[in-house]
Amino acid sequence: MLQTKNITTLVRINKVSLGLLNSIQKFDFSLFSKLNQQAVTDDSQPIEWKKDVVVMPVKTTIEDLKNTHRLVKDGFYVSHRIYVEKMPEKYTTEPIPTRRTGGYDIETKEKLFRRVGGGLPIYWHFVDFKRVGPKSGPPLVEKVIDIIATRDRTSYLALVAHGDIKRYILATQNMKVGDLIRTSGEIPRVPVKAYEGDAYPCGALPMSTIVHNIEPTPGFGAVYCRAAGSSAEIVNQIGDRVIIKLPSGLELSLDKYCMVTVGQVSHATHKDEKLTHPVDTRDLGYRPRSGLWQRKDGYCGRKIHPPKPVKVVGQLVKEEDRKIKYTFNNWSLTD
Repeated sequence: MLQTKNITTLVRINKVSLGLLNSIQKFDFSLFSKLNQQAVTDDSQPIEWKKDVVVMPVKTTIEDLKNTHRLVKDGFYVSHRIYVEKMPEKYTTEPIPTRRTGGYDIETKEKLFRRVGGGLPIYWHFVDFKRVGPKSGPPLVEKVIDIIATRDRTSYLALVAHGDIKRYILATQNMKVGDLIRTSGEIPRVPVKAYEGDAYPCGALPMSTIVHNIEPTPGFGAVYCRAAGSSAEIVNQIGDRVIIKLPSGLELSLDKYCMVTVGQVSHATHKDEKLTHPVDTRDLGYRPRSGLWQRKDGYCGRKIHPPKPVKVVGQLVKEEDRKIKYTFNNWSLTD
């Protein structure tokens, strides 16, 4: 009797559970069908927030890559340690594998650097050094998707995106995932209150602003202050020229439309990191030293040099002094 009662109770429980499952499946199906209908109706209507969104393509091209790197066969040199075998067809955010030079010239097979060789594999990342924004109207707003550490650069890289465009830029010291950064090419009458990671013309920022990723001429792309922890300071503005002081103490006189990025380059502790084992230097691609004693030369002593004058960048035409030539003939004074 007990066995038959247990069997009947189990059958009833199974029937109840099956009924609950059927009802849940029917409910889920109806819910998803409503959501699908709503999605179809929403796609047919224009989305309001997309009307004022600024979308700008990546300005760095393959021609810029060829002009700023030494070419070798079908690729280019990243440095004297690594090179890329094949030139990419267009800008990409995919890591590109590199090969080691071993201290040799790839074409002539000549040994150039004795202490270069070995090392872990390195992937090269295509960094966009052109922060170009609209000349008027709302700025270009991008969101930080990811911040990565790479072996081909001392600083961290930030993957930013807007619309359907992604690119790599240099990350700042306090940049976090999810931050919104702005890029504008407009110079207003009043200096801009910019935040870290924003890019503006140097003429739009107030004095004593810490900047990096500095262009020598408008539209050329950043050249100065790209290493880890580096930064410069806006010292003065004279007419259409802006004076920027580099970490070395050299002062640059730039055009006011040269783009700069606000803040300090990330990974500022890179200069304090120490290599504690010979394997660490070998992983970086350094061969062992000879171990022989070498007399110290004059480079070990302290030098005191006078400060360098301001370097004017971007003047294409140099005004030459007018020269007046005099010719003398064989003549004599007579009464």
